[in-house]
Amino acid sequence: MKMKWFVRSSVIAALAFAAPTPADLLYAQGAKSQSASAVIEEAEDASVVVVGLAPVDTMLPNVQHLARLIAGGGGAGTVATLIKQYTGGLDTARPAGVFVELDESGTPSPIACLPLRNLDEFFQQLVIFGEPEDLGDGLYSFNIGNSIYLRKVEGWLVVGQSEDAVLNFDTTVAENLKGMVAKYDLRVQVNPQNIPDELLQFFMSQMQAGIEQGMASNPNMSEEQAEAARANAEQMMASFQEGIEGTEKFVIGLAVNKADKKTMLDVGTKFVEGSKFATQIEKVKGSMATLAGIPQDASMMSAQSLQLIAPEEVKQLEDTMSSSIEAAFKQIEENAKNPEDAAKAKDFINRLVELVMDSAREGKMESALNITVEKNLNAVGSFTVADGKKVEALAAEASKALATEKDVPVKLQVNTGKHAGANLHKLTVPLPPEADDSARKVFGDQVTVAIATTPKAVHLALGKDCDTVIKSTIDRVTAKPSSPAEMVKARFNLTQLLTYIQSIKSNPVVDAMLETASGGADKVMVDSKVGDRESVVRITFEDNVIKAISSGAKAAQGGGQGGF
Repeated sequence: MKMKWFVRSSVIAALAFAAPTPADLLYAQGAKSQSASAVIEEAEDASVVVVGLAPVDTMLPNVQHLARLIAGGGGAGTVATLIKQYTGGLDTARPAGVFVELDESGTPSPIACLPLRNLDEFFQQLVIFGEPEDLGDGLYSFNIGNSIYLRKVEGWLVVGQSEDAVLNFDTTVAENLKGMVAKYDLRVQVNPQNIPDELLQFFMSQMQAGIEQGMASNPNMSEEQAEAARANAEQMMASFQEGIEGTEKFVIGLAVNKADKKTMLDVGTKFVEGSKFATQIEKVKGSMATLAGIPQDASMMSAQSLQLIAPEEVKQLEDTMSSSIEAAFKQIEENAKNPEDAAKAKDFINRLVELVMDSAREGKMESALNITVEKNLNAVGSFTVADGKKVEALAAEASKALATEKDVPVKLQVNTGKHAGANLHKLTVPLPPEADDSARKVFGDQVTVAIATTPKAVHLALGKDCDTVIKSTIDRVTAKPSSPAEMVKARFNLTQLLTYIQSIKSNPVVDAMLETASGGADKVMVDSKVGDRESVVRITFEDNVIKAISSGAKAAQGGGQGGF
């Protein structure tokens, strides 16, 4: 029976952690976007991990809301009953939390802080699972296979795995919980700077031992391959350690906005002052984007991203690509018809890699995506490059090589025209005779890609209307040549995707999801903000996205055939 209490309590805790809702959400409830610092700030403590839960009074309606989206009204009622049944005696107007510290051996010491209203009432609901032992000085113990210690102190019930941990816990840090969940239902914060140095050093030594073991298990590698593999592994280790040492806080926050029909997940990082990451964030704040005209919010899917590349990262990229090139060259030598063809292929790869490295050395790389499905599927992908002319030169060589291959039906035409200062090209690949009807509905008898090159960018448009789409893409970029950059931004419309899939080939799963999603509130959105040494990425799920996924899962379990 005691284990049953433990299992039930664990289930309830899991439900509480998974289902959020504060009433005073600002950033999370769609008000004017705040600075990143508002997501990160709170008082300091020595914990490595802190988990904060919003008060039950504000959480419960959102728990029910999410349960209703996923499982209907019955599920919402069951969840509410369980939570109310096991929160007797607690102050449901105050937050709860868990604080985890690590000792030098890496052993975690979790302490739960429950907001206490009436201790006798709290124990009364657990009486069927056993009586607590009163140890004096407000300290109690429960035996559920292992001893759990509880202490009543200053309006909190402190719960831990040892007497010392409970008695020595400073409840003043629990006051941080109110600020932590002011904008979230659930917030998890990791404080890497509180990881004991001894533990970090031990972990790094274990990684080094793993590298040595991996090298020993591959005796057939050449000396050059072994050196490249070792360099890559050591760079990964260095990057990991740099990430730990350069990060002050890492935060995940979950919030539900029942009124606006949205669930939001924030992922935020605050970096150590003077670290490489803090410097990069400052550069992002002043960066301008050149591809911001490509994404359109009304499209089925759109995205844009900015990546800043530090000089030391360029060196790491060079080393990584060096080992990959060596492997590629070995394959070329084994499969080339003659040494002359092998030499040409190697030269082509070297020039392509050098173009990538030149682009990385500029310290900034942008990419953008836009996909529409109004009539046909048309997808645009764009990225910045160091030198568009070098891309054209490589394309011209590839075109000549393809033309000499009689058994390869791929056709690449270079410089087929111009539009608004961009040079146009085209790639066509016939579908094989065995291609199914769905593929032919999407692409026609051949896959066609329109390509445009400019001095600093390459644009690719895939689809039946690619010639028109590539030109409209260039026009949008020309009309919006520069705008403040965002680390990442994306939009996805589930109804548009499902409608298009249904037009190609319907199935019960898609039909069930579309029936739900077509009522609106059907988007997934990704946004980002930067502040002082801080960055926050928000992923927003509108209600009918969650509901449609649940509907699709139920249809699949009910015997729906097909999928996508």
